[in-house]
Amino acid sequence: MRKIILLMFMLVFIFPVPVFAGELKLVKGKGIPVCEAHFKNLKTMDLYKMVCERDEYYPEENGIKRPQWEKLDLRENKEIVKRIHKFYSYGDQFSEMEIMDDEKQFEELMKVIYLKSHALYKTAVDIDNDGKAEKILLYSQGFCMETHVYSRPLFVLYEAKNLIDVKKTELLLDPFKKYVDVKVKSSPYMLYDVFFYKNISYFDKWDVDYWTLTVYKLSKGSGREACKYKYEKTLKNKED
Repeated sequence: MRKIILLMFMLVFIFPVPVFAGELKLVKGKGIPVCEAHFKNLKTMDLYKMVCERDEYYPEENGIKRPQWEKLDLRENKEIVKRIHKFYSYGDQFSEMEIMDDEKQFEELMKVIYLKSHALYKTAVDIDNDGKAEKILLYSQGFCMETHVYSRPLFVLYEAKNLIDVKKTELLLDPFKKYVDVKVKSSPYMLYDVFFYKNISYFDKWDVDYWTLTVYKLSKGSGREACKYKYEKTLKNKED
């Protein structure tokens, strides 16, 4: 068990990260007010802040607002943390997963990795624009762009119980319902955030595979791609 946790520690904390420079470009949504407003705000930040620290540095300007996130204690919310990892790994929050189900192993994992590099936040947002607010979780895993493995997925919880609402969460992970199995959508290096424009909820997703930030809007049980930005990068030497 300790070998597994040590391997996870190495993946999370040790691998180096390349340094990039470049320019953010609006590639879909030119002339659309929400896309132009978001673009203006994003351009005030460097790459790291735009990708990793929008919650701290994103300017609420040009008509865009952000929800207030409450940071939760990981130990006090360990059951939902376990469900998130099971859902994220297997597509089933009730699946068997030894490292999560065995309290001794989970406690070691919590102490060695999670408490150092993971964070859980919650807010209430009408994420699908149906007039009713949902309980939303944002789960930050690893140190963004500083460790080999990192991600920041969104999850919707049932209002009355501490369980993942799979149907609504799938809309966040796969707005176009491209996949049958939710597991294939749970890729690392995707970082989500939520914002409002003219009382409409949007969420965006950074995808390091394509160096794109895509904005989605949910409505009537489905999603559409509202805007897309691409970071045109050049690789730099760390000495530069």
